[in-house]
Amino acid sequence: MAGERVLIVEDRRENIVYLANNVLKAHGYQVLTAMDGEQGLKRALAEKPDLIIMDLNMPKRDGLEVMAALRERQVEIPVILTTFYGSEQVAQQAYRLGASSYIVKPFGVDEMLAAVQKALAKRPRPPQPAQAAEAMPLSRQVERWMRDMNILHNVGKALVAQLDLNSVLARAVEAAIYIIRADQAFLFLSRPGQEASPSLRAVRGPADRQVRLVDQFVDSELAAYAASSDKPLLRGDARGESALAEIAGNDLGPLIAAPLRWHQQALGVLLAAHNAGEAAFSETDAEWLASLADYVAIAVRNAREFRERAQQPAPAQPSAVWKQELEQMAEELQAVTERIKELAAS
Repeated sequence: MAGERVLIVEDRRENIVYLANNVLKAHGYQVLTAMDGEQGLKRALAEKPDLIIMDLNMPKRDGLEVMAALRERQVEIPVILTTFYGSEQVAQQAYRLGASSYIVKPFGVDEMLAAVQKALAKRPRPPQPAQAAEAMPLSRQVERWMRDMNILHNVGKALVAQLDLNSVLARAVEAAIYIIRADQAFLFLSRPGQEASPSLRAVRGPADRQVRLVDQFVDSELAAYAASSDKPLLRGDARGESALAEIAGNDLGPLIAAPLRWHQQALGVLLAAHNAGEAAFSETDAEWLASLADYVAIAVRNAREFRERAQQPAPAQPSAVWKQELEQMAEELQAVTERIKELAAS
């Protein structure tokens, strides 16, 4: 039946509006909202909603941490967990913690409505002692790092397998926001001979429902510095970045940027930002973004090579040069994978 109270815990306002207006209110459900995990936990404990729809990656507490906290307090509210990049490991953790459904974004109205109805029709059973012990992590911090490493690896594989350049750009921006929990992200690409002045090619601000593909020069001091750097750069404020703020449609706060490099060639810059007034990014965030940037660089080069090859007559047999390039790309992917393992172990 309709009329049940549903708590949406989601850090992107446009996603809250979509869920509330298109899925829940349109079918008679009452809506409560929270924009980070800590606030979501407090509202869940205080107001005991009939259902929680919650994003995985959020500030302060992620979705799995909120679920674990509810379980520790023996609060049994069905949860639908949503995420942009799904993985088998995260799905298993979610279901062990009692999730009713695990839905990968973007989702349609019918898919979410069916999950809501299923969750409300069948409340989860109280956990058995053995199940509760299994659900309690030995170290939440280590578990979160391993989960993020798994997500980054899956994102990287998806990027490298994509041969359409625009799709690579859009996925890279989404992945940057998701992995380091940024509020907006920008991707710059360099043209041959203009490595120090990359052009903005993709952006997603807080009000955007999806990535916007553009092709324009934007005066960004941080992007220019990062394009000539070989390591990620952190900045605590957005001074000198008024052009980026105008394009994002939002005041920028702390910034982080990582160069896209193929061997010694500068391909561009992946840049992300928090909203004004929020906490700065950490050195750990810089390492994660740098690892993602390595995958993006490989994917950008692959997509460009594919486009160039498609415009040329195909040779009768694969050339030795092609074979050498494939071996080189395999070595690059292996190097990125080893870097991620070292990051998770540090």
